[in-house]
Amino acid sequence: MQPASIDRIADLRNLPAVADTGLGAVLDSFRDAVLLVDHQGIIACANRSAEQLFQIPAVCLIGTDCLNLMADRQSRGFLDYLRGMLLSGDVGRPGATVELVGRRPGGALVPIEVTSGRVEQPGDPAFTLVIRDIGQQKAREKELREGANRDRLTQVATRAHVEQLAETELFRASRYDRPFSVLLFDVDPFKRVNDTYGHAAGDFVLQEVAGRCRLLIRASDLIGRWGGEEFLVMTPETALEGGQALGERLRKVVGETPVVLESGESLRVTISVGVAPYLAGDDELAAIVGRADAALYRAKANGRDRVELADPPPKSLKPAA
Repeated sequence: MQPASIDRIADLRNLPAVADTGLGAVLDSFRDAVLLVDHQGIIACANRSAEQLFQIPAVCLIGTDCLNLMADRQSRGFLDYLRGMLLSGDVGRPGATVELVGRRPGGALVPIEVTSGRVEQPGDPAFTLVIRDIGQQKAREKELREGANRDRLTQVATRAHVEQLAETELFRASRYDRPFSVLLFDVDPFKRVNDTYGHAAGDFVLQEVAGRCRLLIRASDLIGRWGGEEFLVMTPETALEGGQALGERLRKVVGETPVVLESGESLRVTISVGVAPYLAGDDELAAIVGRADAALYRAKANGRDRVELADPPPKSLKPAA
């Protein structure tokens, strides 16, 4: 397949500067990557920024399919977009800006923003692709998004984020009859830590407890700070017995190794844990948390540093299988 003629694509009668300075010089003045592409998707011209973005010399880009620069899973959709939006019979139809994923040699992926436009010229239409690397922007967005969902002190999920994700887990448990358990635990007794060692030491204890527990749970589980010294763990695909076993592991990982404060003092920290399973009919997280909280209260009343299970449901209700 022969590439489109650069001379034909350069016939932009509304841009007289092209004739004076040459198409390549004009395109090289753009900070963003620019590709001129024929109606079949073959690249006819690429500027220096395109070379830098895709890490391919312009001479190697020219004559190749522009979809080679897109991630495999998006190439077909992007081709359909170009045909529908840019190569229709509507001359006045504008292009658009879309976010895609670019592909570099070796398979490295880079988030890109592509602004496309139709070029009117003799014969078949061509189009321009102005491409911007938005990798840093996406990284900042992810950082802000995760920061909003993460408790600043302990680096686990916020209560609001736990409640948001709980909606999905409750739906799955209800719709597909899958087990789902909640663990609620707090530090024993945390007020004494603050009163004896100060609030800075108390904050450090919370960080240490959260860090140990976060490393212990599965990737599919979620731990969040529920309030003060209280934490909540959501564990999908886990029935009551599995929740109890997880609670024992959390209790041990916290209590078996003392927390060493900045002062050098060693402080033995323990937690009390209440475990409750999802029950058919639970349509809000609060229902499960209420039962876990009652179990947590019993754990504290029975001597702390222990795991207690929620009371069995009435005979009319059964835990999810």
